Amino acid sequence: MDAGLDAGTVAEPEPTCDGFSCSEGTCSIQDGLPVCRCEDGSAPPCPAPEIPDGYTLVTPSETEVHSVPWGSMEVPLRFAFVAQAGRHYDFIVEVETEGYVLNLRDAAGVSLDYGVMRDGVPSWMPYTWHWSGFAANAVYTLEISAFYEDARRPFAFRFVDTGPDDQADLFAFAAPWVPSAQPLTGINEHYYERDLLSFQTVADRVYALTCTFPTPYWEMAFVNRRDQEYAIAAYDIFFEEIREGSIAFKSPGGLFYASINDITYPATLAPYSCLLNDLGAEDHGDTMETATALPAGTASVQGKMETFMDRDVFSLRVVPQHHYRASCTEDGLMSCEILDAVPGGAFTRSTSERTTTTFKASQSTHYVSINLNAFLVPRWVQQNYALQFEDLGEDDHGDTLATATPLTGPVQAITGHIPDAYDHDFFSFQAIAGRRYRFGCDWKETPGQVQLYAVVRDAQDNRLEVPREHVDSRWTQTYTQLQTGTYSVDLMAESKAVLGDYACQFEDLGP
Repeated sequence: MDAGLDAGTVAEPEPTCDGFSCSEGTCSIQDGLPVCRCEDGSAPPCPAPEIPDGYTLVTPSETEVHSVPWGSMEVPLRFAFVAQAGRHYDFIVEVETEGYVLNLRDAAGVSLDYGVMRDGVPSWMPYTWHWSGFAANAVYTLEISAFYEDARRPFAFRFVDTGPDDQADLFAFAAPWVPSAQPLTGINEHYYERDLLSFQTVADRVYALTCTFPTPYWEMAFVNRRDQEYAIAAYDIFFEEIREGSIAFKSPGGLFYASINDITYPATLAPYSCLLNDLGAEDHGDTMETATALPAGTASVQGKMETFMDRDVFSLRVVPQHHYRASCTEDGLMSCEILDAVPGGAFTRSTSERTTTTFKASQSTHYVSINLNAFLVPRWVQQNYALQFEDLGEDDHGDTLATATPLTGPVQAITGHIPDAYDHDFFSFQAIAGRRYRFGCDWKETPGQVQLYAVVRDAQDNRLEVPREHVDSRWTQTYTQLQTGTYSVDLMAESKAVLGDYACQFEDLGP
């Protein structure tokens, strides 16, 4: 209770300008009463705004079409208008107008809107610039330049006051908005106009916007001052009844804008409601430098995709020469995608399955990244996921000619294990011209008779085409007409069906 009021005393309401209008100037409270004041603080009648020299004054009109011939390409067409606060103005460039450059400025010369219309306006539909958020009784200027030197048709336009507008369309006038649990309600009063609201962000924090619209025809986006989109959602012809949209983005820091459009035609004048939230810092970094470090032996880790384009990167302590498998599962509408990389290398995936990757560790640290196999959805929701790691054991045979296991014969049994399609087991032997050699492995009794696959190469890495034969319980390849030198056998899995242990045999068959 105010110390100046007795108990039970009701305070007088503060005076406001509600219901009070000014034909000139703007309303302010003076001595407890609403009064009209000009921009310079004086009482009406207000002095007429000063139009800059060389600019032609245009006044709003529903029907008047201005058609102005081009002069020199170096000298733009110059117009000026006097705006009123809280009004929305359409600058409508008529059909078949050729290419042009538009620059809207305030009285101080600050650019408020700029656009290059290289191709002009098609013959079937005018192009409309939407402007609102202007100060009362203020002068704004327009400069229009021809894009092409040989422009033939005059520049034709209409300038229309289309009525009240609750939120600005122009970046310079966007109302500030603080992320909170309190929703904002607005109205898109005119077809395809947008409401812009500005908010300050902190670098690497995630911001989310959720809106409910009166119709299923809407667009929403996070943009910067140059109108570059950081997140966007829009109505979808395949989901025509969706009237809610959600977007999120990780900010690089600084001032950003929420752009909100209800694009129903004609405008419904029904309100929309939006909520802006600061979701805090992302849970995992999205680069090798900011990766979440995982200790050796980590079996799984939990995470979430906070934005549509989010990527989480993990630095995993591993044992060199061990094979690993990483896989992901998630509980949302989209499937996860997993990639891996050596330190400083590019992220790749070794399997055809987007949710799994395998790798052989060459260093004590290996990187794994996860993102969404995303398709555009009009309502973004955070996706939770689980990432699993498996140590598949040490590599038993080298995977290059330089690290190949040597074969000597005359008969040599070979055993090994192929844990994943990424693994290749290399063997080498010294051939003597005129002698025959045979390599074979147990026949895999699997559907389709899929077998391990062996590629034979000489020391210059030239591939030898050697037929495979099914002999008793093995498949075999017999190498003849070899030159004296070193040869390699690259043993690999053609299919997941034959992953695991294998038993093979090498024979020196003599001349």
